[in-house]
Amino acid sequence: MEQVGKLAGGSSCQRHSWPAGYRVQMAKQGEKRMIAPVYPRLLLMLLLLLPLFLTGCWDRVEIQDRLFVMSVAIDKTKESAGKRSYYEFTAQLTEASALSGKVNNPHISPVWNATTSGPSIFECIRLMATRVARQPYYEHLQSIVIGEELAKEGIDRALDLFYRDHESRRKIKLIIAKGAAKDALHVKPKLLPVSGRYISLLTEEGEAKTARLPKTASIGQFSSNYHNGGNSVLPAIRTEKHEVKMAGGAIMKGDQLIGWLSDQDVKALRWINGTFSAGDEIIVQKIRKKKMPKFTTLEVKGARSTVKTSIQNGQPVISLYIRGEGNLAEDGLGHNPTLDKIKDREQLINHEIKKKAEGLIALMQKKYKTDIFGFGEELRRHQYPYWKAHQHDWDEQFQNVEVQVDVQTFIRRTGQFK
Repeated sequence: MEQVGKLAGGSSCQRHSWPAGYRVQMAKQGEKRMIAPVYPRLLLMLLLLLPLFLTGCWDRVEIQDRLFVMSVAIDKTKESAGKRSYYEFTAQLTEASALSGKVNNPHISPVWNATTSGPSIFECIRLMATRVARQPYYEHLQSIVIGEELAKEGIDRALDLFYRDHESRRKIKLIIAKGAAKDALHVKPKLLPVSGRYISLLTEEGEAKTARLPKTASIGQFSSNYHNGGNSVLPAIRTEKHEVKMAGGAIMKGDQLIGWLSDQDVKALRWINGTFSAGDEIIVQKIRKKKMPKFTTLEVKGARSTVKTSIQNGQPVISLYIRGEGNLAEDGLGHNPTLDKIKDREQLINHEIKKKAEGLIALMQKKYKTDIFGFGEELRRHQYPYWKAHQHDWDEQFQNVEVQVDVQTFIRRTGQFK
């Protein structure tokens, strides 16, 4: 009776005395029977969806059929009787197959500068379809050159399309031309067939090898600076017969051109901003009558600057500390330079850099009345109560700001004598 009671009160498995392992196996088989019909359905759905992901490049255009735009020039059209002033847009189109030398037809030019005009840049680009039989591609655009007349009126509106368009990159180089911008694209360099690429390489080499150009400015950097209320210095270009000369800078107050800096002024600016990473600084020693002057040339290897602000008697005081180092590239020190001679050269270099920096600051305060050094931003960060009270008349306040300049350079190597 006790066994019957246990069997009656237990589970069905216990009543039939099935082993535990057998029960688990049966349960798994039941799950498989329920899941098995699902697999064919999933497989069928995957087979139906897979072609959607394997369509390939249905809109592919072969590279030999593409027209790449390497550079563009934007000018202001000349006003005539009864006609408005428009944009004059020049795009430099390159034929990839012709550049590679695979086309034997002498009538096919590897480079073509096509020009249109219209009230907006977008309209000018669309008007290219009336002159160019193939669609230009702007993904590889390397530089934008703005003409002098247009830059004086303002360049922000002309660049608006490039800010917004998904094909444009923020690293496109921005250059201001002395004269017409399109003239720079019509130059035929001796070594490179594409003038747009030639101009782009000039900006890169100018930054890497010399400090006579402002640190390369892109449309992204200019946009951020301008829309945050800052001023800029952009690379300047001048057109000659078979080449362009890129040296000096264009002073942009907001987005308007107000003047030009020489290449020596740009070097002073890069000392002040601490971006003088490569180049040279030449010091003229004492000149005797009827003798060649002696020069000391410092090969600059690096620089940094620190700006400290304070308010004294209600007026801001800017303390600028410039530190640099480099190697002695050329000098008449002789075969046994002493420590005193090296210290003497360092003092000469310090004096020259300080004189150039103070001269540029005075030029911007008295003539152009524009802060291109970022001093206002330093006041906003560290002297906010003063900045809040004077941010709208900072250009007027900047004219009377006291700037104290301290320069210290170090000669690390003097070279070998053989």
